[in-house]
Amino acid sequence: MQITFLLIIFSAYAQKQPSTFAISAGISSAFYSTDDGGSSYSDNKAGLSAGASLRLFTGTHWAVNPGLFYVQKGGVESADGIKATTSLNYLEVPVNMFYSKRNRFFFGFGPSFAWGLSGKMKVENESVKLNFGNDAEDDLKPFEVGLNLMAGFQFENHLFIDLNINTGMNNLSNDDSFKFSNAYLGIRLGYTFTKKTKPQ
Repeated sequence: MQITFLLIIFSAYAQKQPSTFAISAGISSAFYSTDDGGSSYSDNKAGLSAGASLRLFTGTHWAVNPGLFYVQKGGVESADGIKATTSLNYLEVPVNMFYSKRNRFFFGFGPSFAWGLSGKMKVENESVKLNFGNDAEDDLKPFEVGLNLMAGFQFENHLFIDLNINTGMNNLSNDDSFKFSNAYLGIRLGYTFTKKTKPQ
């Protein structure tokens, strides 16, 4: 898998299509799923999503589109009038295959890799820190593998808007009797910097 990825990157640089660099920021609507014998889903929690990405073209329409983003995940649960809000901060690296027919509408898909930075759970007016780690006493595993889908529109002034859906594929719980995974819907507004090609 690593060799295949390196070959894709190498082929991207072998092409004469100009690469692009983009920055973007927006909001995430996140929730989590749990399973302790019966599956359940939290309510959505709004958060921040911001970062940068590259488009390394492998042809006229296709590009490898890696990125680095700060994403707030988590969710909200309510029971008996008590509200519990879980906030999880991640550094996420999506590696999408990007396609655009006429450099306007575009879509992409691929894996994502995220690392948990910090977290907390707020119940009423009290907050409890959540610890990332791989030990039994830690609340959640730090490394997350996900699947990412995105679609968007590129304007002529280099601004773009995109929508992405990300779902975690691995169990983040350190408790064998309990499963936990993240998911979120994100919308971002961004700007693309395009390298100008020299006239032949």
